[in-house]
Amino acid sequence: MRGLVLVMAWCVFAVSGCGGSPSTSNPGPAPPHEGRLVLLAGGRGYLEIVHKPAAKPKGPTSGEASFYFLTPDGLPRTPAPTGGTLVLGKKSVPLVSAGEALTTPDGPSLFPKGELDGLLNVELEGKPVSIPLGVR
Repeated sequence: MRGLVLVMAWCVFAVSGCGGSPSTSNPGPAPPHEGRLVLLAGGRGYLEIVHKPAAKPKGPTSGEASFYFLTPDGLPRTPAPTGGTLVLGKKSVPLVSAGEALTTPDGPSLFPKGELDGLLNVELEGKPVSIPLGVR
């Protein structure tokens, strides 16, 4: 049922078009990966964050967080960033390219308390961009 609602919302969005920043009357595109959308500065599009909490906070995890870059129309950005870092306090974690996304590497959970918070550093349109994250 949720998938049908997302498809219907996407169709309405595609037919009606989009101009400018999302508002309460125009919330922007539906997240294609069922994540959380963050509006990028300067009208560059969206960052979709998909956070998969680790099964065991102290156990190894694979792809705990994925970051998808979308155009203002909600389509995958091409070319998408192929590298970047996630800064968590004083720790800098290199991200891994996985298809259309950048993901956290395999290993111990980076977010043992379930809070995805930090700073995502990537290059968009040939310029370095820092995106603050605060997903709870």
